[in-house]
Amino acid sequence: MKAGKIRDMLRENGIKAEKDYDVKKLTTYKIGGRAAVYAQVVNEEQLKAAVGICRAQKTEYAVFGCFSNVLIKEGRIEKVFIRMKGDFEKISVKKNTVWAGAGVLNSRFLKELAHSGLAGAEFMTGIPGSIGGAVYMNAGAYGKCIGGLVKKIRFMDRAGRMKTAENTGNIFSYRKSIFEKNGGIITEVEMRLKKGRSAEIEREMARIVRDRRSKHPWKDPSAGSVFKNKYPEYTAGKLIQEAGMKGVSIGGARVSRKHANFIINKGTASFKDVVMLIGKIKREVRKKCGITLEEEIRIIK
Repeated sequence: MKAGKIRDMLRENGIKAEKDYDVKKLTTYKIGGRAAVYAQVVNEEQLKAAVGICRAQKTEYAVFGCFSNVLIKEGRIEKVFIRMKGDFEKISVKKNTVWAGAGVLNSRFLKELAHSGLAGAEFMTGIPGSIGGAVYMNAGAYGKCIGGLVKKIRFMDRAGRMKTAENTGNIFSYRKSIFEKNGGIITEVEMRLKKGRSAEIEREMARIVRDRRSKHPWKDPSAGSVFKNKYPEYTAGKLIQEAGMKGVSIGGARVSRKHANFIINKGTASFKDVVMLIGKIKREVRKKCGITLEEEIRIIK
């Protein structure tokens, strides 16, 4: 990969780009190496140009709104990391409809909803990341998913064309969306909420924060829930605990003693430590519970 050439091509298109960029500092896990090229796109034209350059140069790329639900390997990563900024961080509200760019942080999105007196998304409180990532994986909590709020999604398809998909019931499933398979890059999401009172919305968000902090290891670096809760009768955390893996460590990575579906970085965890611990958890749960866990976090090698 000719990182210098790709960086220069991106810059020629007005895109802020650097080579050999340390992505560890961007991740909530505080684990990761150096991206061959790191670029920030601020509008759809730049996104299309960046992806087009990567494809023309036969170079792999990964698009991010945030770096929260991701585990990135150490060393040099032969990819272009594209981060959505600028226009992708905009929010607009009209009555009970909200348009949010893919780069809008979930925390800011929820703050805007509370300020506007729009209810229905409080369950997202405390979930890190961006709106694009949340919609891509249909994030949720307390039995609800963000897909239930979505009306339309603007995205760029594999051919670089901007399209709009209406949520007619075939876009989302548990912790998944069609964008995982069709390769579309979400740029903006339209959501419908209901009118509420700001004070009541804020109180509910504060209650959820207290609840999550009482259950989750929020003081230690992590990528959130490691495995999907695919089985209604058994949560991943319960299965991991029953398999005797709660509190187990490999290197600097440890299964949280507070919530077994979190692998925390105790300060010295490496990519290998976390991957090995994930593998050990899956083997033990399969052996002792007869269930195969599926990762929720995104692993980039």
